Amino acid sequence: MAKMTDALLAARGALDYAVGWLEYRVWRTRVPGAQVAVMIGDDLIVNRAVGMADTESEERLGTAHQFRIASHSKWLTATAFLRLAEADVLALDDPASAFVTELEGTPFADVTIAELLSHGSGITRDSDDKGFWSADGDFPDRERLLETVRAGGDVVEPNAVFKYSNFGFGLLGLVLEAVTERTYEETMRELVTRPLGLTRTVPDIDDRKSAKPVTGHSGIVTDHRRTPMPSPSAGALHAATGFTSTAAELARFGRAHVYGNEELLSDRSKARMQRAHWTYRDRSGAEASYGLGTMRTEIGGSLWVGHGGSWLGQSTRTLVEPRLGIVITVLTNSIDGPADELARGIAKLILQSQKTSSKPLSLVAEAGPAVGSASASPTRGSKRVELSRFMGRFASEWSIVDVVQVGERLLAISPQSPDPIAAAIELTVIDEQTLRLPLDPGFDSVGELLHYDFDAKGRVRSISGGWDVRPASSLESFPLS
Repeated sequence: MAKMTDALLAARGALDYAVGWLEYRVWRTRVPGAQVAVMIGDDLIVNRAVGMADTESEERLGTAHQFRIASHSKWLTATAFLRLAEADVLALDDPASAFVTELEGTPFADVTIAELLSHGSGITRDSDDKGFWSADGDFPDRERLLETVRAGGDVVEPNAVFKYSNFGFGLLGLVLEAVTERTYEETMRELVTRPLGLTRTVPDIDDRKSAKPVTGHSGIVTDHRRTPMPSPSAGALHAATGFTSTAAELARFGRAHVYGNEELLSDRSKARMQRAHWTYRDRSGAEASYGLGTMRTEIGGSLWVGHGGSWLGQSTRTLVEPRLGIVITVLTNSIDGPADELARGIAKLILQSQKTSSKPLSLVAEAGPAVGSASASPTRGSKRVELSRFMGRFASEWSIVDVVQVGERLLAISPQSPDPIAAAIELTVIDEQTLRLPLDPGFDSVGELLHYDFDAKGRVRSISGGWDVRPASSLESFPLS
C-alpha cells in the first residue's frame, strides 16, 4: 500500500466526491448502470458499481459483473505483439503475409504488423456488410474475414491516412495464432491475462458457470425507452472487439502500462506503443492521436493513454496517466453511455485536487515524511474553520450544486455539467456560517455572501444570500424500459 502523502490524500478526497458525481451523472443521463475503478500506484482506491445490470430483471449491478469492453481488445492485442517483439519472436516491421499466407498476392501483401496496429493499413473498417453491429447476422469468421479482405478490402493506400479498422485487427488475431501455433484465446491468456492474475477477463463471451455478464441496452435516440440488446460472439474479430472484463481487472491491466511497471512490457516498449503515429479529430472535434493499439489524449495538461470501446448496448473507457501512475476505468451498459465523459471528469477531479498541494502530482509515495496537510482548513484569525461543515449537495427548483473540498480548496460544482471542473467556482470562508462567492464576472451572484443555517446537530438546513437552496433529496428512480 502506498504511503499517504499529501498529494495522495488530496486525490483520495477528490475520488470520494467523484463517486457521488458519477452516480448523479449516471442517473441524469438515464444510463442503466456503470462500474468504475481507479488505481493510483499499486492501490485500487475505487471499485464501485451503481445502477442496474439488467433493466428487465432489475438485477443490481455489482463490481463482479462483466462487460464487453469491445475495442479495448485492440490495446490488449497490441500488448501481446509488443511482448512477442521483445522476445524476438517477430518484428513489428514484418509483413502480416509472412504469417497469414492468404494475404500473398493481395494489395496487403506488404502491409506490416505495425501498420495494422496503428490503423495505417488502409483496410476496410467493417466491410460493406456490417449488419452484425446491429445484431443482424453473425460477426465474420476467419473465412469471411479473409474473403472480404482479398475481394476488395483495400480502401486507401497504406500509410495515407489514419483509418480505423476492425478488420485490420482481425487479421492481427490470425497473425498471433500463426506465430504462436495456439488459439487467440490461449495466446492472450499466456501473454497478458495470466501474468496479471486476471480471472474475469477473456477474449470473447465468458461461457463459464462463474460468468456474470451485464445486459447491454439501446440508446435514447428517438424515444425514452431502453431495450435490452444481445451480446454475440465477435467471431474472427475478437482481437479487435471481443474481450469481456470488469472495471477493476481492466484497471489492473492499465496499471501494466505505467512507467516503472514491467510486469508485461519494458518502459522502452511502452514508449513505443504510446508514441503518436497519427493525429486526428475525435468525435467531439478535439485533437487526439493514436499509437500502436493505443489511444492518446490530453487532459489537464497531461498526456493520457488507453482505449475505449463501443459494443452492442455497452460503452467503455480506460484512461492511464503513465508517468503519474493513475488509471481510471468506466464501464456502462448502454450504447450511449457517457463512459469517456465520466472517465475524463474523474481525471480532472484528481488533477484539480493537486493544484495547491505542497507536493503537487507526487501521487506515489517517496522516502521521507509527508510535508504540510492537503486537508488543512482555512482559518480566520486564530480560529480553525472546518470545511466539512459547509459540504454537501444542495438544490432548488432551479438547479443543484455540490459544495466539496478538492485539494485545499472549497469548490461549488454543478453535477448537471458533464465537466465537473470547467464551471467550478472557488468559495472563500468568511466565518463558521458564511462563505463568499468569487468576483468572477458573470450572471450569477458575483461576490455575494452565502449564509448557512445549521440545526442544533450542525446539519445544514438552508443556504441563503447568493443562493437559495436546501439539502437535496435522494435521487428518484426512473423507468428504464
